[in-house]
Amino acid sequence: GKVLAGPEYFTIFDGRTGAALATTDYVPSREPQDGWGGIGGNGGSDDNGNRVDRFLAGVAYLDGRLPSVIMARGYYGRSVIAAWDWRRGQLNSRWVFDSGSAPPPYPNPAASPYSGQGNHSLSIADVDADGKDEIVYGAMMVDDDGKGLFSTGLRHGDALHAGDLDPATPGLEVFGIHENEEATIALKTPGAALYDARTGQILWSLLPGGDVGRGLAADIDPRHRGAEFWTNAGAGLIDVRGERIGEAPSSANFAVWWDADPLREILDSNWIAKWDWKSSALVRLLTASGAASNNGSKATPALAADILGDWREEVIWRADDNESLRIYTTTIPAADRLHTLMHDPQYRMAVAWQNVGYNQPPHPSFFIGDGMKPAPHPRISVPARPR
Repeated sequence: GKVLAGPEYFTIFDGRTGAALATTDYVPSREPQDGWGGIGGNGGSDDNGNRVDRFLAGVAYLDGRLPSVIMARGYYGRSVIAAWDWRRGQLNSRWVFDSGSAPPPYPNPAASPYSGQGNHSLSIADVDADGKDEIVYGAMMVDDDGKGLFSTGLRHGDALHAGDLDPATPGLEVFGIHENEEATIALKTPGAALYDARTGQILWSLLPGGDVGRGLAADIDPRHRGAEFWTNAGAGLIDVRGERIGEAPSSANFAVWWDADPLREILDSNWIAKWDWKSSALVRLLTASGAASNNGSKATPALAADILGDWREEVIWRADDNESLRIYTTTIPAADRLHTLMHDPQYRMAVAWQNVGYNQPPHPSFFIGDGMKPAPHPRISVPARPR
């Protein structure tokens, strides 16, 4: 059962020895436990730990130089994000963002514009190109200084994708799917939408009032520039302009770069498949016999990331007997040479947050796909280690 009483702590541990190096109270506290509802999801609240015990975490370069820890609580209503600095053996609060509460009844038009906008994951990206990271908190954005940058009002959803999804448009875009349930169906929030990561402008939206549970953004069709978008709720395969271009893959759970070309492949359960855009069919490339996925019908791997040095991604699944982890790597020679994806700060931060909430495919800060421009040369520097 849930722990609904007693102290909560935030601790920095030594990665080699496990020794506790610093401990402080967790920010924010859970109280009041019925104060975490809002306009996200079904628009309700509770006092049984469901809304209050929703945690996310990440790492961000908020000053453009050294990493800070991001700890978050809540996303259906009140959302609080705390940034912490670990410097020279000292743990200090950098800032705390608090969306504020949305008083009942739900949904409440008087709620904070930042209420109920979080997803089951977050993303970290430098959306304004100032060299400092922002927190992509679902349908809203928090600036590097801990102030709200904007809220789209698109509300809570599950899957979240932030990257250069439309290479013909400057900057980054964010694609998300959104829930409409019970009291919030009346809001007619789009079930899927793409917005500009710098400004929050909604570029296109679909399925108003729809309750969408799965969604992917990946370049899988070379006939259309940029990423394609699809969900488990119909609407077909969508291009960067929001137009339907054909049938969508039957899977909308996960994606991975696996074969020779820069198009992305589809990962689900214990298999990887290529989308054949000519016949609108999935062509199986790998079935990991004896391996199993996580998170029920979300069917995600333990981790998918470029961890071995080739820009294509490895997949880590658990063995189906739960006695081991397995690392799978492609055996297909790449047609293109790129720096490892971990050289890209946004991708590296995406790997750091991937296993909080519902893990999602990591995206770099630049477009990888058909007709891509040469990948940017990474600026590599090694700062002196604080002592």
